Amino acid sequence: MTAPSRSPRPPAALSLRHKINLIFGVISMLVLGLLVMVQIQSARTSVREEIEASNRIAAQLLSRITWLSAMGGLDQLGGFLQETGRVRANEIRLQDQTGRQIYASPPSTYKAGRDAPDWYEALVTPHLPATTIVLAGGKLTVTPNPTRSVLDAWDDLKRIVLVEALLLLVADLLVFVIVGRWLAPLDRIQNGLRAIERGEHAIRLPPLAGREAGELGRTFNRMAQAVEENMQVRQTSADVQARLAAQREFTTLLHQRIEEERAALARELHDELGQSLTAIRSIAKSLMQQPAIRDGTSQQCVQMLFDTAGSTADALHRMIPRLRPIQLDGMRLADALRDLITELQLACPALDITFRTDHDMPALSEPIEIALYRIVQEALTNVIRHAGARHALVWLRRCGDDLCLSIGDDGKGGPATLIRAGHYGVRGMQERAESLGGTLRFQPGEPGGLLVELTIPMKENVA
Repeated sequence: MTAPSRSPRPPAALSLRHKINLIFGVISMLVLGLLVMVQIQSARTSVREEIEASNRIAAQLLSRITWLSAMGGLDQLGGFLQETGRVRANEIRLQDQTGRQIYASPPSTYKAGRDAPDWYEALVTPHLPATTIVLAGGKLTVTPNPTRSVLDAWDDLKRIVLVEALLLLVADLLVFVIVGRWLAPLDRIQNGLRAIERGEHAIRLPPLAGREAGELGRTFNRMAQAVEENMQVRQTSADVQARLAAQREFTTLLHQRIEEERAALARELHDELGQSLTAIRSIAKSLMQQPAIRDGTSQQCVQMLFDTAGSTADALHRMIPRLRPIQLDGMRLADALRDLITELQLACPALDITFRTDHDMPALSEPIEIALYRIVQEALTNVIRHAGARHALVWLRRCGDDLCLSIGDDGKGGPATLIRAGHYGVRGMQERAESLGGTLRFQPGEPGGLLVELTIPMKENVA
């Protein structure tokens, strides 16, 4: 069995504090690089000017003393140069006509043994030509040598870069600490949001320092309060919905049980009591045909027994349909409602009841048919008993995905009259509607009287 694949976690992003310090560090490096470039350019200019000036002065001075070579020869001039020593930033060589070197500048003792890096020398060393002075019997060559000036510039650059790097490092650390203190409230807000994500809706932030952070903290607390209240409302609503669903289920089961008991009671009354009453009537009729009872007071008693059994049987036959609608056995709801309306009109000729229904009504489940039949039966019974109406309308139809049932009349009184008239009947209608997931409304009718409207979802109740 292979383990379920997990989605790759996104790479951890830099925090705002680290981003700010990274930006500051990059800017510091750019500033340091710019300073190095400026320093290198300045060193290059300075070295060039120094070497040019030194070479020019050296060449002019040496050209002035060439008379020594004329008076004493090249050897006397070499001795003079030897006594003079090294001239800064210049290499002096004295040669005769054969190329023999009479004098060469001694190596510099300034920062001996050290040189600037080759790349730095290539950046700042100026390209200056050597100066040649022609003498009688030889020549004097003055070549610029900027290595010591370049080394001085390199040492200055290292010192400047070191100082600037230390300053920038201290500044970066300072910015890191200051930004950390400034962003500390954001960490608290982030921790608070994570706590809310974990379900700790009662969390609140203390007053945070700073105007923006303080406003964010107050906004967070208002949001947390709203979330907590919303969750409480949701929890309460979920509890209410759960209780309502349980109550609806209980009501549905209760009505089903009641209908089962009514059906069983109707069968018992029809099979047991009905047969007993039929037997009593048969016995009474048989007794009335006896010669000994045909005359005298005994005949009146037997006749009374016969009539009482008949009236009881008639009452029983009227009671059984109320316990179990016989019309629903073997026929659809619309036909059962037509039969019910016909019976009620025969019992109350002064009330004109109209029944309307759609021709494409779907087949409904038995519980919903019984519930709708009972609601119509109860509503019309209330109209007959309390409304004093002349006309009534029962309308069963489809309303989109819902099933709608309307019972209206033009009698007297409104919803308050109906509720006062029959407490249990109205409550039973409401319970049946709720058990089907529908709504039952009582409102005044347009021509007067009362309009009862029932709406139930059709999907859940189609057979």
